[in-house]
Amino acid sequence: MRNLEDGRTLSTRVFDTIRMDILKGKLLPGQRLKVSAMAQMQDVSVNVVREALNRLAGEKLVEFEPQFGFAVRGLSAEDLIDLVDQRATLEELALRRSIARSTVEWQSEVLAAHHRLSKEPLTTDAHPGMLNPEWMARHDEFNFVMMRACGSPRLFELVRQLADAAELYHRALLPIVGQDRGLDAEHQELLDAILGGDADTAVAVLKSHLIMTRDAMLPLLQDGEFGLPAPKPQKTWRAPQLPGLPVRRRASVAKASARGRGKS
Repeated sequence: MRNLEDGRTLSTRVFDTIRMDILKGKLLPGQRLKVSAMAQMQDVSVNVVREALNRLAGEKLVEFEPQFGFAVRGLSAEDLIDLVDQRATLEELALRRSIARSTVEWQSEVLAAHHRLSKEPLTTDAHPGMLNPEWMARHDEFNFVMMRACGSPRLFELVRQLADAAELYHRALLPIVGQDRGLDAEHQELLDAILGGDADTAVAVLKSHLIMTRDAMLPLLQDGEFGLPAPKPQKTWRAPQLPGLPVRRRASVAKASARGRGKS
């Protein structure tokens, strides 16, 4: 039993490490994931890494192709449209339930999470082409605090998984499109509706927020802007060389984009 528990703990550690590397942008969209190299880096067996990658594939953060192996999920216009549709459906349900179950304590948590988010800039002067990781963390916190009072752990887990998938798009594209969006005003509208107990308005604001963010990002995936290739059937987007990224960041993005999906 002790060995089994140790094995589960090890598997969870590797899973969590790879997952956070993806969500934090250390592993880029479309980047190949070499199992043997990752096993050596994590000081574990290849089977432990494969198990972790298969779990991440189940969460749609990793893709597997029999002849090419594992890679971080690529970004595409088709996937973004589907992702936002599903987020709108599930987050509406979760938010309505949360507001219906509203307590003073929950409202205080939402207000505090919004306050922390409002104090973080989308990007920083030091890294204008990169999403501020503190903003992303506070944005996730605000979203999850709103939803987790829904009373359904399964529903909340689905909401969380879809939000994680959306984070890949936000990290790559929000630094480009988010500066011209009234994100702070949208978050404030959402907060006001929640504190007022107005579920219909809160849901309308939430859906508008998701759709406008989607529509701001779609042209970058469809029109070949910022070095993106013209769309092709089943073609997924690879992270481009974005203007304003630090030199090391530009190099790593270009390298991952050029490397593609060759055999391990």
